[in-house]
Amino acid sequence: MFFTDLYAAAKIGPVEFLAGQKKQIVGLVDSTFSSGSLAISGNSRPLPRFQVSIPSFIPLSFTNDFLAIKASYSDGVLGASHINFGSTGRIPQTYFHHKQLYFRFGQSTGRLRIFAGMNHQAIWGGEDRIWPDYQHRISTSYWNAISGKTLDYKKISNHFGTSDIGAEWKTDIWSFFLYRQNIHENGSLFKVINFEDGLTGLKINRVQPYPAGDSYFSFKSATVEYVATSNQMNAFQPSTLILNETANYYNHYIYGNGWSYKGRGLGTPLIPEAGSTKSDEPTSAQQFSDNNRIRSIHGTATFMWLNWYIVAKGVYSHNLGTYLRPYTPARNQTSLMLSIEKKTTLLKNSTVAVSVGSDFGQLYPNATSLQISLRKSGFIN
Repeated sequence: MFFTDLYAAAKIGPVEFLAGQKKQIVGLVDSTFSSGSLAISGNSRPLPRFQVSIPSFIPLSFTNDFLAIKASYSDGVLGASHINFGSTGRIPQTYFHHKQLYFRFGQSTGRLRIFAGMNHQAIWGGEDRIWPDYQHRISTSYWNAISGKTLDYKKISNHFGTSDIGAEWKTDIWSFFLYRQNIHENGSLFKVINFEDGLTGLKINRVQPYPAGDSYFSFKSATVEYVATSNQMNAFQPSTLILNETANYYNHYIYGNGWSYKGRGLGTPLIPEAGSTKSDEPTSAQQFSDNNRIRSIHGTATFMWLNWYIVAKGVYSHNLGTYLRPYTPARNQTSLMLSIEKKTTLLKNSTVAVSVGSDFGQLYPNATSLQISLRKSGFIN
């Protein structure tokens, strides 16, 4: 048994102070029906952290509500990690640093709004034991993590982030949200070599309610996303394909736990942890994932029909393994889910739901599941 969200928070004006663990999704994305944000998707258990943030867009008064910002800065703990390369095989504690800054251009009530920003995360810790010759103090390691400092042509700590841009257009009936997350890791932010890697999505949502009493079929929303992580800086420079030149998303050549917490990935769920895929090939104990080079299409649609709320999801992925251990041939995978739910008078303000899901392909074992649930909102009385 464990707690998911367990935290204390307080606000002073628009600034929030938080201590504890709370689910977090980072980046411009449809947070409800996305395949998962690339940097922090909320797929793993929330990690304990201390955070200072402006959690919602706050308009700058001198711009007459045209420009608004939101931001956060946090540090947390990830636990122990085995070490692949260095003067020790294991360190008892690693840490997680995160910061983000996003802008909104356009008034909050306007029809068109543009969003732009970026986030940066780093996993660090134990540098004094991994690289004892550099005589790292914890304060030095922390500064290297937050600043992205390079030492002897390599980054200290494991860095990852995205640069995001999006646009939202609203009519009286519909809203359209187009967004893009572009990955930067290992210095690729300033190199025009991995722009094909990232997440591109479009969400269409009905904002005007249907007429009262309309209980027949009606469309509510749809989300379509394309995710690519197969370039990883190397598609345009095969002559320099060596370990330190390979971005190797969500893995790290020093920290064996990679981009994970409690064994689950911090980033997109489309990158699986080693051991969760089919066992026809050996997994590597030195990296978090054996399959971080993918191309994927994901779609979700929601409807109302005779007072039933219906959600249909599907994802198709083309999986290439990693640069060091490629899948030959590539593996294709399809996952589908259909969920229906309806509010009932049972227990007052409760919802009964039935979901059916299926995985089939060459990446995961074929499986079909059924879930029946009863959800109660509010007080139990």
